[in-house]
Amino acid sequence: MILVRMPQKKKELTLPGPKRVLDILAAAGVRPTTVLVTQGTRLLTKDQRVEDGETVDIISVVSGG
Repeated sequence: MILVRMPQKKKELTLPGPKRVLDILAAAGVRPTTVLVTQGTRLLTKDQRVEDGETVDIISVVSGG
């Protein structure tokens, strides 16, 4: 299982793996243009594959001006 953490929403979910980052975002109900996905200190692209047993964080992007 892949552990998906969304710290800003204080939410976690588990998904069967392997999955592409884009598929993880779809399963989490998150629009890809509004977030960054990280694995530890590494930034993942939308087409990267996440394996069973791995953990990813979905971080909302906030901008201001």
